[in-house]
Amino acid sequence: MLRLPLRPSLAALALTAAPALADPPAVVVDIAPVHALVTQVMAGIATPALLLDQEADPHAVQLRPSQARMLADADLMIWVGPALEPWLARLADGATADQIVLMEAPATLLRDFDDHDADHAEDDDHEDDHEGDDHEEHDEDGHDHQGADPHVWLSPDNARAWLGHFAATLAEADPENAEAYRANAAAAQARIDALTARIEARLAPVHGAEIVTFHDAFGYFADRFDISIAGTVRPGDAATPSAAAMAELEEIVATHEIACAFAEPAFDPGLIDAIAGDTGLRIGTLDPTGALLNPGPDHYEATLMAVADSIADCLEAK
Repeated sequence: MLRLPLRPSLAALALTAAPALADPPAVVVDIAPVHALVTQVMAGIATPALLLDQEADPHAVQLRPSQARMLADADLMIWVGPALEPWLARLADGATADQIVLMEAPATLLRDFDDHDADHAEDDDHEDDHEGDDHEEHDEDGHDHQGADPHVWLSPDNARAWLGHFAATLAEADPENAEAYRANAAAAQARIDALTARIEARLAPVHGAEIVTFHDAFGYFADRFDISIAGTVRPGDAATPSAAAMAELEEIVATHEIACAFAEPAFDPGLIDAIAGDTGLRIGTLDPTGALLNPGPDHYEATLMAVADSIADCLEAK
């Protein structure tokens, strides 16, 4: 659900600014890769707040009071959606801010966990009224790996589409800076085009290669750049694989031409090490949120380029 048109609380920034100019809307963004995109669109105007720490697992978070206040003070929340962040969904239901829910935005291309078909999110025009809520929330459960894959930012095509949408939303809330938002978005889209070309060139020598990942976070990236994910170690973010599942994965490795398995920095590499030790796979690391990179306007490009480099480096190693 894209919570537009803007609620009066945000639209009022544009309607009541006389004679002084209104302040730009206070924007809070959930994860660093998306925050980087919004930062580019707001460049020279204001800086959006980043909700989650770099080391945080977005699937299960204990908010500090300062983070809860950040949400309470926001005019606009931009977040991936309940499938990635069920804990944030409960806070969003009580928030006064307008919201862009990326998995529910019409421009977002979605893929299912069960197959590689993709479709656009359905447009939902209705608007919800909320009251403020600044309490702490925690959810121990990872998202269910059925239905739509929530790792939507790992598609540069989605990122490119969102930039224009961010600019349009901000321009409506802050018409004094509308031209700047649109110009910034166009420049950011050119950066995404250049990034996509760099990744295509980097992965061209390994097109079609099969890999094993720690969990099913990289489907959008793999689909876009012709990499095949033959198997994953963990079926979900909070699930420990059974002995039978591990044996099945080892059988996949034995019967496919797979050279590399990839750990993630947020998770214990023990399971990947076990698979590699039994099968002789080389080990790399893939970081879906860029947890080891500095946040800021360059973070999105750095995150996706690091994924491409890690895949290519491992597959090309002898």
